[in-house]
Amino acid sequence: MKKIILLACFLILAGCAKQPVIANLNPQLGEQPSGVYSAGTSAVIIGQDSRKSKDVVVYLSDEPATGLANLSAPQDVIAKELVDGLQRQGLVIDRSAPVQVKFDINELLVRVTRANMLYTAEGKTYLTLTVENRGAVDTRIYKREEKKDSATRPDLPKLEKMLNTQLADIIQQMLQDEEVRKLIRRK
Repeated sequence: MKKIILLACFLILAGCAKQPVIANLNPQLGEQPSGVYSAGTSAVIIGQDSRKSKDVVVYLSDEPATGLANLSAPQDVIAKELVDGLQRQGLVIDRSAPVQVKFDINELLVRVTRANMLYTAEGKTYLTLTVENRGAVDTRIYKREEKKDSATRPDLPKLEKMLNTQLADIIQQMLQDEEVRKLIRRK
């Protein structure tokens, strides 16, 4: 009986929450050209998250500040999209491949602040991509920023859209980068 009452209290209090407690990033990429990589060209994709905090959204305007992590690890979300795009371009993903495509999440965050009567949502995405192929190494840095002001507190779907757009732009740029393609193809 006590467990049922405790569960009921928890559900009632959870219904009073100001906002969702977790974000769900899901960047959507456009079509990829096929035949970019010849048959037998393979690589392994390795992702890591070097951020100090795993939050992707922080409401600094809340007292105390509220941070929201992502449902899935952001490096898994990015790796999935990168793998899907490279495979559509003809690349074979193989853990034992001599080519390593590594990315590192340096920043992936929307900060929401409030000054007077105006809320500001500032989204920043910063990724580093390193391609290693038989001793040759190339490192690329990709950054996106966006800032939006509003009279009302921005809701989570709008903030997710901001980060999803930035991630999709960066992943698309990685997939279209000719220098990255050349190094992956190099024999």
